Amino acid sequence: MKISEWPVGLAEKDLIRAIVCFETQEKETNRLPFFADGFPGLIYFQSEAKVTVFAGIESKVMEPLFIYGQTIEPITIQFEAPFRMFMLQLFPSVIGSAFGIPIHELTNSCWSIPREEWGILQTLDSIENSCDIPETINSLVDLIVKRLANFKPDPILHQCIDLLVSHQGNYEIKDLTKLFGISERTLQRRFENYVGLTPKQFTNIIRFQSGLSKMKNSKKTQLTDIAYETGYFDQSHFIRHFKNFTKQKPFSFREKK
Repeated sequence: MKISEWPVGLAEKDLIRAIVCFETQEKETNRLPFFADGFPGLIYFQSEAKVTVFAGIESKVMEPLFIYGQTIEPITIQFEAPFRMFMLQLFPSVIGSAFGIPIHELTNSCWSIPREEWGILQTLDSIENSCDIPETINSLVDLIVKRLANFKPDPILHQCIDLLVSHQGNYEIKDLTKLFGISERTLQRRFENYVGLTPKQFTNIIRFQSGLSKMKNSKKTQLTDIAYETGYFDQSHFIRHFKNFTKQKPFSFREKK
């Protein structure tokens, strides 16, 4: 599987957090796992075979263009090669404004975008018909931007998200409320309405992702060290969170990689 990250333009930085392309030619059934990361997104794939999304005990065959919400439960995308997939990771408040769906209704779920709303992407739904990667990405970004012509991001919410991410989830909620001069209840309401999570849930997910990244990048590092480096009280605290978000123990997860 070839995975490449593409830059987000300055004009779109308040809408799109990351752009990633996945490609493979392997002639077998592939399963691509995703874990909670705190951000919903838009996915567009090119494949000659059906693509199925598994979330818990539920599964759904998806249209080539769909959005997904907060993934508290691990999800898996199953596909056959040749296959190409583009993922635009979006700031959470974008979902409701761009697609008219409350973010909390998409938790652990996906929603296919009607084909008549695809624009130029209607002609690119197979790899044979596809244009080059930059042009496809530009078409996807343009689809998002056009839907958000009147969108005004919440500056406080964005700054809270940026602080929690930059501190790897190790930023006290009470310090956020003091910094921005708002009550904890107001902050919680904004997160629930526009992020689809409570501030505490978002913090836990970002900290988990920090630990997951360290596990992937340093396979010989002791779990105890990873736990302390990412702000957990101890190793058991880290293991408990890891199992909540992956349904696996970190030891088993490492053995599979």
